[in-house]
Amino acid sequence: LQKSHVENGVLRIVGGVKGWDPSPLLQFQFEEFQGETPGPEVHLCEPLLDDKIAEMETLRVHGLPKASALVLGLAHHHDGDDLLITSGWEALLEGLGFGLQKGKVEQIVDARIHLQARSEKLLQVAALLKIEEVRRGALDAKKAQIRIAAETDARQKGYNIGDTERMGKEAMDEVLDPGPDNPLLLDESFSLEDEHRVDGAMWLVRKTSELRWEHSAPVRIGTRMARPEKAAPREMRPAVHSLFPIGMAGGPQRRLAVAADKGILRVQVRKRFCVRCDAGSGLLTCIAQTSAGEVCGGRCEPRTEAENSTARRMGVMQSLPIQNIIDAARNNLDIRMPQIVKCVKGLMSKGQTPEALEKGILRAAHRLPVFRDGTIRFDMSDVPITHFRPREINVSIERLRQLGYTIDVDGQELRDGEQVVELYPQDFIISKRAEDFLLRTTQFVDDLLVRFYGLEPFYNCQTADDLVGHLTIAIAPHTSGGVLSRIIGWSDCSGGYAHPLFHASKRRNCDGDEDAIMMLLDGLLNFSREILPANRGGQMDAPLVLTTRINPTEVDKEALNVDCAWYYPSAFYEATLSQPQPKEVLDLVDIVDMRIDTPLSLRGYGYTHDCHSLDAGPALSAYKTLETMVDKMNGQLEIGRKLRAVDVRTVASSVVRSHFLPDLRGNLVAFTRQKIRCMKCAHSYRRLPLAGKCIQTKKGGDAMAGVGLGIEADDNRQCGGNLALTVTEGAVRKYINVTGHVVNTYGVDNYTKQNIEWLAKSVESLFNNDRARQASLFDFI
Repeated sequence: LQKSHVENGVLRIVGGVKGWDPSPLLQFQFEEFQGETPGPEVHLCEPLLDDKIAEMETLRVHGLPKASALVLGLAHHHDGDDLLITSGWEALLEGLGFGLQKGKVEQIVDARIHLQARSEKLLQVAALLKIEEVRRGALDAKKAQIRIAAETDARQKGYNIGDTERMGKEAMDEVLDPGPDNPLLLDESFSLEDEHRVDGAMWLVRKTSELRWEHSAPVRIGTRMARPEKAAPREMRPAVHSLFPIGMAGGPQRRLAVAADKGILRVQVRKRFCVRCDAGSGLLTCIAQTSAGEVCGGRCEPRTEAENSTARRMGVMQSLPIQNIIDAARNNLDIRMPQIVKCVKGLMSKGQTPEALEKGILRAAHRLPVFRDGTIRFDMSDVPITHFRPREINVSIERLRQLGYTIDVDGQELRDGEQVVELYPQDFIISKRAEDFLLRTTQFVDDLLVRFYGLEPFYNCQTADDLVGHLTIAIAPHTSGGVLSRIIGWSDCSGGYAHPLFHASKRRNCDGDEDAIMMLLDGLLNFSREILPANRGGQMDAPLVLTTRINPTEVDKEALNVDCAWYYPSAFYEATLSQPQPKEVLDLVDIVDMRIDTPLSLRGYGYTHDCHSLDAGPALSAYKTLETMVDKMNGQLEIGRKLRAVDVRTVASSVVRSHFLPDLRGNLVAFTRQKIRCMKCAHSYRRLPLAGKCIQTKKGGDAMAGVGLGIEADDNRQCGGNLALTVTEGAVRKYINVTGHVVNTYGVDNYTKQNIEWLAKSVESLFNNDRARQASLFDFI
């Protein structure tokens, strides 16, 4: 540093990177640097307290000046053999006892004196700790020998395991520990060792500088990616438009048009009777024709006295004239039938009550899927927020004023898109990816009101701006209650921004959760307990109740621990040096819990850090933009290669062990235990039928063909469809090539490599006959 100088605000260390070679950095993993250390000559001594220093390899590869800049995080670049530090060099000089005089670096405090004294003291500490380690090792060995002798004697005398272990422990405890020769000196040595490991070189900086110095990051945490972000419609698998049962008549794609060609459907629905003409039907509305040739249209009700009330499901097999039902629905709606309408195979609810087919036709016309409770949902990742700028949510000032946002956080009248506004607890900022979906949902609801219920339209939305101000229901998958919310704007991200109290009212803590929203009127019109599944968990993820107003005393405690202050006092930062428990500094921080039972529990929140735009980050993470697993793996390992704190070979081994190998083992087990599926009727078998084809007896569909012509239904006809595996060879092999690529490119430890080779041989042995092999001419030479 004494030979360096400052020019144009940049510290130039002359010869700081002389002989620097970047070639070792291009390797994915080098075991040990073999070349000469670049930069000024440095004599490296052996570590005092550790067998190895973590940054020693960095020092050998880059030299002392550049390695120091890397470790301290100082921005720098090269100019020939010189190292130019562009920022942070002032603190570097101050901390090492140097100052700046007329552009030249001058030494003010000689740090070598302190270093020499510290080194001598640490050498004494290391020697004393080594002696104590040897003494403790000998004592432990003596105790172990006595314990083994006592346990052996007890076993020979016939004592049980519990008594044997107790007698061994008692004998071991009788060995006295005389302790070290100088306990006080040993305690001081342990204290100095702990201080040296925690503070590192901070003690030297504090001695050479007149300023106060503290660690910029005394505690560091590691994070992992949990769930990729999401902003997409909620769909069942496969996606359908209607909760109307068509059995197997719809084919693999469950299409209503295919089922209509069969004429008569045999499905399991609840028996109902028309209150007007007393005709039996499985539908909610009677489709029987009167003497005048008109559809009855009466409401059909079940007769409970004729049913088994203790049954798990109330439905019975009935014949439904599907074409008549479709014609009645089309005439009722007065629209042209959509080309594709998909329905469910069967109903899982207790009453097995079918949804009105008109609703499914309208959903198909608006290209909307339906969830199992009859609602239309859009999923988004939960993101907490307390403040926003009108510019960030793409809504005009006039519209926000109409919604109640009249002043900003400073009490000034809202007139500018750059003013910061506090979010109301039940307002929702929705992802732009939901604009078209929710717009089509409102148009579906309006069509339903007009064409099915004979009422006036409610939403009348033509653009996404028309959706602002309308109410929605938000619900988490593991709950049975929705929370009322209001749309106030749109964000360009794959998440939904809402108040922390709002997310907490859904029983969420925003750690990667995904929740759904639905338009309020869609939930009120189309949700019904009658169509919820009767199996375990069927009542979950359904808006059985609706919370219309959030009460902070009723939400989870996590939301009450949210900070509300505009700044942290200096006493809070001072207290962190002693690492106290959170409750010990609770009086120094303003949190929501302190505001309970006051209006400030809902309003008046503050923040300590501002941002230019709440959705300025990547719209999609690389995990979603990268398509193949090879691309994702290469991306992760490439980042690991660039980070000095990461051993890329360890990362590769960890990913292979935790992801690829368990998946490969699981697929191998699944292949050997798989079921056989019929490609025609989708029936599955645990064992392959001897006939080599599906032997499932047909019910409904083709078996009912000709019933109207007086031909009896054949209930014993077999399907005869081709059989296929449910787990393919490709599913088992899919990660073998990727794993081999990782091993050959980045390298893994020997244990993982041998495990991979063993599993690969197991896969080859499963799919290839080891004994049957194509012979070549060379085999006979």
